[in-house]
Amino acid sequence: MPRNGSAALFLVLSLAPPAPAGEALPQPDARPPAIVGLAVERSDGQYVASFRLESAFDAETLGKIDSGLEVVLDYRIEVVRRRRFWMDDRTVQRRVLASTRYDSLSRQYNLLLSVDAQVERSSTTDKPAEMRRWMTEIHGIVLGPVSGFTPPGEFAVRVKSDFPPRFVLFFIPWDRDTPWARVPLAPAAPDVHDAGR
Repeated sequence: MPRNGSAALFLVLSLAPPAPAGEALPQPDARPPAIVGLAVERSDGQYVASFRLESAFDAETLGKIDSGLEVVLDYRIEVVRRRRFWMDDRTVQRRVLASTRYDSLSRQYNLLLSVDAQVERSSTTDKPAEMRRWMTEIHGIVLGPVSGFTPPGEFAVRVKSDFPPRFVLFFIPWDRDTPWARVPLAPAAPDVHDAGR
């Protein structure tokens, strides 16, 4: 029995896809995904948002990436105007898509980031850790001119990530979307690009 077990383990390991560029393959995240570190700053007269998605890569997602399928992480960013005794009014909506596709021949991850269906930037890497950062650390998403949010104390920025539904027992939907992360759009000091003008 031990000899058969060793043979089975060897077979599983030998069939596993090779780690890109000598690095260990990423391990799946165990916790539910969540948006963290949401921050809004001023840059060149614009408000820009940055945030991070934690626990985005479960075993199924990593399996898709390793097999060469395209994987897309879908983010929604909204600026809302807070109204007392009524629903918040959405004044800005952005949709950010971060995608990766692994090429097993070149052992490179092809990376793409789009905002509102327009390509913002693209890159390639052979490092799984860099691919993860690209997919989950979103920086500098323009929300609009500072002058368009007056008074800023009435506005807030919120972000969430939408995941395709999973099904338990093939027919019970399991929603994996993150909760909304939210920060107030507080008055800010002049940004570094404005200093000295």
